[in-house]
Amino acid sequence: MEAGAKQDLTDALAGAGVTLTDATRQTAVRLQQIFAELLACAQKAGVVRNDVDGEDVQAIVVAAVTGERRRADRARPGRVADLVLDGLRP
Repeated sequence: MEAGAKQDLTDALAGAGVTLTDATRQTAVRLQQIFAELLACAQKAGVVRNDVDGEDVQAIVVAAVTGERRRADRARPGRVADLVLDGLRP
């Protein structure tokens, strides 16, 4: 399961045009660990739903970044991120 998540992250980075060196791969793994730590803290504080896991966060971040780029709403920057965050609250 963890290997699949790592591969998903590296696929997302590659799809975004990032050249994947060993350092990039190591950074991607560390980023995934940081997301998991932040998620655990947020769930413990009761500000993020308990049924969300690290792979969900990873997918949501990729989707939100892609959505923001695609939407490009200059009148309401961060709109997609706001919608995502509302959906994560308990």
